[in-house]
Amino acid sequence: MFSLPPWLLFFPVLGVLILVHEAGHFVTAKWVGIRVLEFGIGFPPRMFGVTFRGTLYSVNWLLPLGGFVRFVGGEEDPTEPDSFARQSVAKRSIVLVAGSFMNLLLPVVIISMLFMLPHDVLAGGDVIVTAVAPGSPAKEAGLRAGDTILSIDGMPVNTHTELVEEVGRNVESPVELSIRRGATISGLTFSPELATYEILTLVPRRNPPSLEVVRDVEDLGTQVSLAEARLYDSRLGLGDSMTQGAIGVMIGLTNVKIGRASDPPWTAVPNSFRTIWDVLVVTKDAFAEGLSTRSNPGVAGPIGIAQAAGEGVSRLGVAWIFQFTAILSISLAVVNMMPFPPLDGGRFAFVVLEVLRRGKRISPKREGMVHLVGFAIVIGFVLFMSYFDVLRILEGRSLLPFN
Repeated sequence: MFSLPPWLLFFPVLGVLILVHEAGHFVTAKWVGIRVLEFGIGFPPRMFGVTFRGTLYSVNWLLPLGGFVRFVGGEEDPTEPDSFARQSVAKRSIVLVAGSFMNLLLPVVIISMLFMLPHDVLAGGDVIVTAVAPGSPAKEAGLRAGDTILSIDGMPVNTHTELVEEVGRNVESPVELSIRRGATISGLTFSPELATYEILTLVPRRNPPSLEVVRDVEDLGTQVSLAEARLYDSRLGLGDSMTQGAIGVMIGLTNVKIGRASDPPWTAVPNSFRTIWDVLVVTKDAFAEGLSTRSNPGVAGPIGIAQAAGEGVSRLGVAWIFQFTAILSISLAVVNMMPFPPLDGGRFAFVVLEVLRRGKRISPKREGMVHLVGFAIVIGFVLFMSYFDVLRILEGRSLLPFN
């Protein structure tokens, strides 16, 4: 039976994201009175198009590269009465932000639907400590690898998420951990009869340190020895940064219990917002770590994103593509609002600059040149990232963490 490679699913996903993004610009432009000459998916040369009520709706050959909404007079020329540049600051701002807003709205719809459909949920298990960071609050309190955390301040802990949330609510405040400590006698299988129960007190940190892994430690505040670092994370090497959480432990889950659930709309929608917020926070942290360590925080070009789509579908099934679409849509919204031409954020920056200059605009010719140069840089960056994407594929490395 003939089947297509799973990475090809990247193209319809990207098409949906572009359609939603450009629809945001298109609908708001029509709403504020801007004359739209063309609504295009992909970049020219044109494949085909249909004109309806003065607007050409086109599909173009360079489909993977994006889409566009073409206004009368372009986006810099204010000579036409119904042009984009002729509108007020508020109207132009609405149109520019609308694309990214739609890319943030789409994940709310997708994730809410996933929550409302029957899905597997983690019903509970035993939260076990798998490693303890040297010099951390957990280490100083006497927590050990193999300990099971039963409760925090009397609140039962059944999942790693509950542990993280409860610790986060008590930053810089003493907390009591109730733990079960199994016997460590060689050759014996763990049994509840051999366990002991203890209560440990520690204070979660607000700003956990990131320690450089070195051979010989000279500064305990910024460095950690290779031997100690590998006891915490065996993947660490010299020159790496050992990051840790508020109490300084790695955790796992044993005796896992899985259930089925479907959320009602009034809980699914708020849960989707929390999920999107978590994605944004993780993205921010990844970029911050990438800047501090001068490493790639996970940025990829179209080839790398197609690789991720294919790997996810191969391992997790076609249903995973909906989660992938939501995450990619959030990323597209964030990237598009970066203040760099010719992205929406770059064009919005010119509107802000106009306000700061008390209504005095940058000349259309100069602004157009800036966006043209920016476009060339963006294309160059995409090609640059694609080169490393190809190298990664040839070396058999994955873009996703579960490979």
